[in-house]
This record gives sequence, structure tokens and C-alpha cells, in this order.
Amino acid sequence: MIKQNTGSLIKMKRAEIVSGYLFLVPVIALLGLFVFYGLGYVVKLSFYKWDGFIPETREFRGLKNYLILFSDPISLIAFKNVIIFMIATVTIQMFLGLTFAMLLRPGLWGSSVFKAIIYIPVTLSTVVIARIFMGLYEPYFGIINTLLRTIGLENLTRTWLGDPNTALWCIIAANVFQWTGAQMIFYIAGLTTIPEEVFEAAQIDGAGFWRTFTSVVWPGLWSTHTTVIVLGIVGAIKTFDIVWLFTQGGPGNATQFPATLLYQSVAQNSQAGYGAAISVLMIILSVALSAFQISFNKKRQDA
Repeated sequence: MIKQNTGSLIKMKRAEIVSGYLFLVPVIALLGLFVFYGLGYVVKLSFYKWDGFIPETREFRGLKNYLILFSDPISLIAFKNVIIFMIATVTIQMFLGLTFAMLLRPGLWGSSVFKAIIYIPVTLSTVVIARIFMGLYEPYFGIINTLLRTIGLENLTRTWLGDPNTALWCIIAANVFQWTGAQMIFYIAGLTTIPEEVFEAAQIDGAGFWRTFTSVVWPGLWSTHTTVIVLGIVGAIKTFDIVWLFTQGGPGNATQFPATLLYQSVAQNSQAGYGAAISVLMIILSVALSAFQISFNKKRQDA
């Protein structure tokens, strides 16, 4: 009797395992079709010279696309810009997001209203954000230059998006404005995972704001830091829309990004193979930086 029951349990267990794998089949099939197949095709295409239209014109060229990519000054500028953009936006958004999250903790009067106001830019289209900031940066009637003239600092006025020294930072400012609200929400959620008793214990021990922040809040938010940084890395590397709306990579390639360079190579110059090589490098950079950040934060959590 016991053997029969054991055999029945084993059969039920096997049936559950098989059914579990069967439920995974559609997901794996979709991933294989739309992700892995597409990724493999892009990697394969990166070794060819092709205009993207007539398959018969494809010409195998080995690693030449990658050699051109690493030796082209414009592509080097594009990847340098995306690294600067990534470090600046992630750092500033983390700082502002965590600051707002701590200032607007539940219990503060009007905190819900302020949270909604800060989050509004996240809900807006990038086109709307670009239009708002182009009104700020406009060289003749823009708010920034008008204000500078009003207070007697006319020598500081400039064509903000037309100056290679300021164009990239203007784009960074717009991106920070748009996405800081999202980081605030992540940190608000992260703060709820820290027990209130921990804050009370810190107050009893006489810990001030800075000591509480460095000893309780910051280490207690490592998982949130990881999420924010990884999303920031991936978002920065694939950034296209706001750059294209502002400068289209100009002036003089000063704001060229890998995504804008990819678009120009494929859509404007009919260099599908070279564009595929840019895509592969973007993917490698995203995966490598994200994996490094996750590994680093995991070690800090385990320490």
C-alpha cells in the first residue's frame, strides 16, 4: 500500500514537472523567435557589407566593420558621450531621487501632491520634454538667455544647443528632469522595506541625520541602487529620441550617441552591416556594465 502511494506521488511529481515545462514552451519559443534569432542575425550581419535592401549584394568582410568602428573618430566620440551621459544622469538622478524620497516620506503634509508634481515629467512624451527645454535654450528669446540679460550677465549667453561645450550637458539636464521622478518612486518603495524600528533605534542611540543615512538608509537600499543603476545604464546606452530631437548628433558630432550613429548608418547611409556592428557593441556594453554593477552590489550586500 505504501509502495503504491509512493509510486503515485512520483508519477504526480513527474506530471507536474512535465506540465511546468510545457507551460514554458510558448515563452521559450517567443524568446527564441523575437530575441535570440534576431540577436544572432544582427551578430551575423555585422560581419558583412550590405546596403540593407538587396540580399544578393551582401559581401562578407570579416571583422572589418569592427575595425572601422574602433578606429572611426566619430564612433569614439559617440561612445565617449554615452559614458559621460550615463555617469552624469545616473549619479544626478540617484541623488535627487533619494533626496526627494527621504524628504517626502509618508507623514509629511502635502507629500502626495509633491510626489505627483515631481513624477509628472515621467508621464510626458519625450517630444514634449524636448519642446519645453528648447524653449529654455532658444538663443534669442529663450528663458535662460533672457534671464541672463536681465540680470546683467549677457556675456554668459550662448547658443546652448549649438555650442559643442554645452550641447551634451543641455541634453543631460533634460533627461534628468524627465526621469528623476521614476528614481524617486524606486527609492520610496525601497525605503518602505527598511523597518521603522531601525530608524527609531538610531534616534535612541543619538544618531543624527548623516549617521542614520550612512549607517541605515544607504546600506539598506543596495537592491534599489542596483535596480536604478542597471536601468540607468541600459537607458543611457540606448538613448536616441531626446538626442535626435535636440541636435541630431550635432553640432559637429559633439552630441553623437551610438544610437544616433546607428540610425544614420542604416537609415541615411545604407550601411546595414556597419550599423549591426554598432548594435552588437551596444549590447555587449550594456550586458557587461550591468553584470559588473549587479556583481559589485551583490558583494557589498554579502559583506
